[in-house]
Amino acid sequence: MKPSFLASTSLAIASLVSAALFACSSSSSSPSAQPDSGTSSGGSDSGSGSGGSSGGSSGSSSGGASDSGGGDASGATTTIAAARMGNVTASISVAAVVTAVQGPSGDEVNYYIEDPAGGPYSGIVVYCDPELTSCPAGPRAGNPSVGDYVLITGAISTYQGQLQIEPTAYQKLGSGHALPAPVTVQGSDVAAGAMSVQYRGVLVKLSETLTVTNLTPTALYDTKCNGADGGMGQCTGCAPPTYSGFQVSDSASDVIYVEQYLFPGDPLQSSPECVSMAGQVAVTQGETFPFMEGILDYDGYATAQFLAPRSPSDY
Repeated sequence: MKPSFLASTSLAIASLVSAALFACSSSSSSPSAQPDSGTSSGGSDSGSGSGGSSGGSSGSSSGGASDSGGGDASGATTTIAAARMGNVTASISVAAVVTAVQGPSGDEVNYYIEDPAGGPYSGIVVYCDPELTSCPAGPRAGNPSVGDYVLITGAISTYQGQLQIEPTAYQKLGSGHALPAPVTVQGSDVAAGAMSVQYRGVLVKLSETLTVTNLTPTALYDTKCNGADGGMGQCTGCAPPTYSGFQVSDSASDVIYVEQYLFPGDPLQSSPECVSMAGQVAVTQGETFPFMEGILDYDGYATAQFLAPRSPSDY
């Protein structure tokens, strides 16, 4: 397990990174306020997807205390899993637990929610940008924390292959809720080229040794930072990183992308210009991780799945 970082300078760096990330980065899988008219190469939820996993759950290393808020979830009309499996596009209301938050408080706009029972299809990213959408409450529609129990109303859409829900109403029902147990997966389930739509947006755990095989995979290179490539050319230093993550492989040689998507909670960094910065933990070639837990999702710019750990306890 890597050491954690608690320096205030790391938050400043992460804030700088995240402020430029939405403006510059194409390697990020951050969704847009403009949904696709149809499902892109990321696939829809109507199929079962690939994967050799039984879809069972392991004991969670991230579970919190029981819900201390005791909120009323009677306003929920369905579950995330039911809506996803039914390809529901009309507005829904779901009572769910916040499993991961991207960016320093008040900064970035993405966070993940999951049905309290967990399991396949049970998670999704919430996208709320008050400058581009009619979000109900501030930068993150309530600016939630991991373990918050929330009631969210909105429609599910797809952007660049990533499913998202854009909230039109938000209510915090409680805090300190136990997180769903991560779904146990195989390397083939989370492999970059797999189509494991049932696990995307879901907290998962891969309980096998992973070896770093590429610190700068081409698919995770952020071409939009270069004005000559059609970007704004405004990305300097580590804002955002040139590479959004690194590549690991399991014993079966499955290629898995690990992205630093849930900053600043996850300090792992492989992009050459960032590894020596305060608060970052440099990843090295050949390094091994005994397991990895986090959110699985789809990077539409890399056209590949990625695994995003939330903190050092996830590896």
